Amino acid sequence: MAAYVHMAFLSNYTVLPRFKGLDNVRGLDISCNEPLFGTAFHSFKIINPYSTNTVGHRIHSVQPDVLFPDLGFCPLVVEDLNIHNPLSDPLRHFWRQEISSWTPYFEKAAESGFALLTPAGEYTRFSLVGKAHPSVIDLAFANPALLAVVKSWEASLPSTGSDHIPITITLASPSLNAKPPRPRWADTDSETLDPIIKGFQVPAAPSYPTPPKLDEWMLESLNRLVALLKQHTPVSRPSHHSKPWWTPHLTVLRREYHKATRAAKKHDTPHMREVAGTSRVGYFKGIKAAKNKHFYPPEPLDD
Repeated sequence: MAAYVHMAFLSNYTVLPRFKGLDNVRGLDISCNEPLFGTAFHSFKIINPYSTNTVGHRIHSVQPDVLFPDLGFCPLVVEDLNIHNPLSDPLRHFWRQEISSWTPYFEKAAESGFALLTPAGEYTRFSLVGKAHPSVIDLAFANPALLAVVKSWEASLPSTGSDHIPITITLASPSLNAKPPRPRWADTDSETLDPIIKGFQVPAAPSYPTPPKLDEWMLESLNRLVALLKQHTPVSRPSHHSKPWWTPHLTVLRREYHKATRAAKKHDTPHMREVAGTSRVGYFKGIKAAKNKHFYPPEPLDD
């Protein structure tokens, strides 16, 4: 594995390689005199492992504890673990040995508060020979300290000739503006709203319709309908006092847990029930870890 850093980047940041004493794990420590990305951190780490497996996916050369440390710095883990997971590749059929292979890594990631950045179903490997299906084995994780500054994950660059495609991860300062309240459409008072909707009157169409007049008429009709819906829909009101321990990673875990639970109820197969059980364990372990980190932060180390 090799790492290339642009010379212009080195003029503003200090970059030190880290090897962790393992042949298949490389790292970069990136630091600056000024706080990075609008946070209080002056440095972050990129951990890049390449894990091979033997004995039917059961033994991996890189262990989960190496990849997801319980430390208060900003790590970005970019890895090729040769594992398949329904969070990153939901359309794939998984063998039992594949499930037992990825479970320790995603459980450790959940316990340490890491969130998966790789979008579901975004293939990162295309076999150059044979008839193997595309797969998602190039995964990226970030812990809560770094997750807020991850702007995007993209696989839009042209091929470099490898069976793995290049991936771009963009980091940027988070917006300082508070997010406006959002309607909770799932909690709309449908019983009260149904008769009102049935009596809704669309504004009269223009007598001499032209494209601009039709646009205005459609926009006015839509605005009236949306205003009517919002009158009977509660809104979320972001507050610093509501679940201060909640993280974006827990939102992802909760969504995937409910998705797996619904799939298990619908298909009711041993495989889907096992996936749902694993998702449930990861979700509640993530909640426990988030609460522990918030209410019982680690004490600073003495010099």
